[in-house]
Amino acid sequence: MISKPAVTGAVLTVLTLFGGLALGYFLGNTVFSAVAGSNQFDNPAPMHITFAAIPALASFLAGGAVWGVLMGRMAGATETRRMAWAGLLGFGPITLAVAFGLGAAEPPLVAAFGADTGIHRIFTLLFVPAAFLIAGVSAWALGRGLRDNALARALFWRIGLTAGLTFLVINLIMESLGYVVGAPGAADRATMLTVMASGNSGAALVGGGMMGKILADPPVY
Repeated sequence: MISKPAVTGAVLTVLTLFGGLALGYFLGNTVFSAVAGSNQFDNPAPMHITFAAIPALASFLAGGAVWGVLMGRMAGATETRRMAWAGLLGFGPITLAVAFGLGAAEPPLVAAFGADTGIHRIFTLLFVPAAFLIAGVSAWALGRGLRDNALARALFWRIGLTAGLTFLVINLIMESLGYVVGAPGAADRATMLTVMASGNSGAALVGGGMMGKILADPPVY
């Protein structure tokens, strides 16, 4: 039976982290349209992109901070500011670093090995570890915020592996349903974005549930 802390952790993780991303996307588009006009979307100026990126990034980081506070409360934490910083610094930098790393690594890997290995396999080999790192580092930071190094290490491995395996399972299920990244016609149905969004959502949901359960009833070392 799924426990209440697990459900709470899963819901809070999805609402705060994906809520921050969604709000950031909306604010960024709104600001961009206001300063650049709709005719600038095809060839935006760097200044317009910068103006739009500021509220988008702020919302993204705020989502991580709120997540840290709410998850900390599940563990009985009273240091609100410390947990906010733990959530923000745990989730924000690693997510941005992984995103830039994937953007840099994917094109040359696809060019070198895509024809033989398959683009969908390169996608899996890159994005499963990415889900592990983002979830693991974010969870580790919350453990440090709670001033418990042993808990932080346990959270890194348990939440990281949970998120990575969840992403892998969802990816393979979607492949079996015909959502194969890089397959003919995949771009027309936004296959990569669909699989990535589904995998990340599932990883956040299951990983957040596992974290909620652990924080509400920490293991004894």
